[in-house]
Amino acid sequence: MMISRRDFATLSVACVAVSRSAFAQDWRNSPNALVEKFAEKGITDILGAAISQREKADRFRVLFKDFFDIPSIGRFVLARFARTASAEENEKFAMLFEDVIVYTWSRRFGEYKGQILKVKDNTPDGNDGALVNSYIMDNDSQSFAVAWRLRKRAAGYRVVDIIIEGVSMAITYRQEYSTIIQQNGGIGGLLAQMQKQVDEMKAKLA
Repeated sequence: MMISRRDFATLSVACVAVSRSAFAQDWRNSPNALVEKFAEKGITDILGAAISQREKADRFRVLFKDFFDIPSIGRFVLARFARTASAEENEKFAMLFEDVIVYTWSRRFGEYKGQILKVKDNTPDGNDGALVNSYIMDNDSQSFAVAWRLRKRAAGYRVVDIIIEGVSMAITYRQEYSTIIQQNGGIGGLLAQMQKQVDEMKAKLA
């Protein structure tokens, strides 16, 4: 897997602490408040809870599905290969893609060292979209930029991409998976590698 994957996984431990501000009541319809709420719920439901790593992963899955538009991200990542894949293959990919992200992110919770997410502002991004600009600051006062790409859905905003120092999570996965598919003669090779990765990460959860 690409080394930049570690950067996106590390974000999971940093984003669960947030510089507190007044959350909008209707936070699902406020770009900044949605990102802050995601961070707030992370520290309340996951990092601050005296539970096993496996249960933390389960809780992160619920949080992730509530705030991210996983089907849209998956379709973007698979891109043109979704059209030639069977319905069963597309369904399998969607399931494994969710697992890969959940287990990749959740296994890094133990690395949290007090980093804080601070939301700065947001700008319009396409039709009914917004780009929320934030940064992560560690205990040494070093920081890096994190942008959250949101799209407005029926129930409010959902995250469709995270961009760390200019590097897109969705594009990173898309490029990596495209290479695997082409090197292995089809989506079947990608699914096999994803299944192996998920099995290995799941087995390491305490």
